[in-house]
Amino acid sequence: MTNPKSAIPGRRGDRNPKSPLPPVLGLVGGIASGKSFVASLFAQLGCAVVDADCLTGDLLRDPAMRQALGKRFGKEIFSPSGEVDRRRLADRVFTDHEALEALNSIMHPELCQRTREALDAARRRDVPAVILDAPLILEKGLDTLSDFVVYIEASEEVRRTRAQESRGWPPAEVARREAAQVSLKTKRERADYIVDNNTSPEHTLEQIRRILARVGNQ
Repeated sequence: MTNPKSAIPGRRGDRNPKSPLPPVLGLVGGIASGKSFVASLFAQLGCAVVDADCLTGDLLRDPAMRQALGKRFGKEIFSPSGEVDRRRLADRVFTDHEALEALNSIMHPELCQRTREALDAARRRDVPAVILDAPLILEKGLDTLSDFVVYIEASEEVRRTRAQESRGWPPAEVARREAAQVSLKTKRERADYIVDNNTSPEHTLEQIRRILARVGNQ
C-alpha cells in the first residue's frame, strides 16, 4: 500500500507553482534505504539527477582542498597515489565529533556552492524534475535547495541486509552512523512524499510515477 503522503501535495511554500523551471526533489532516508536506486528510477523517467557524491569526489581531487584536508588530518588520509582516500577519511571523522565538525567546516561551503550550481544547470534542462541525491540533506540544510523532500522508507531489517551486502557494514556500524544523523522519525515527518522501497522495483517505480505526476501539477 502506498503511504498517504505519496498522494498529497507537498507542503513547502517557497516554490512558485507557475514557475517554468522543473521542481527539485531532495531524497532522504536511512542508511541503505535505497536513495541512489530511487534516483536511478527517477532518471529512467527522464529526470535530471544531481549526485552530491560525485560532486564530493570532484571536490576531493581539487588541489586546494587536498592541501586543506592534509593540513588538518595528516598524511594518513591519503592513498599511496596522493589522492584523498575517502574510506580512511570517513574512519577518521566518524569516531571523532570534533574532527567531523572540522571536516564539515572545510568542505561544506564549497560543496554547497557546487551543489547549487549543479542544480541551477540541471533546472535549465527540459526535464520533469531535478533529483538531489545527497547524504545528510537535512543535517546540512540542503533541503532549502529542494521544492519537495521525498523520504525513502525501508525497514531496519532490509536496510541492514543491504548495508551488509553492498558495503560490508555490520548492524553495529549502521547503528553508529545513523546515531550521528537526524532521526528517521524526523526525516519522515519532514517529507512531502514517502516512497516504500521495501519490496519490488516495480512497486517503487509506480510510486515514483505518481509523485512526478503530482509535482508537475503543483
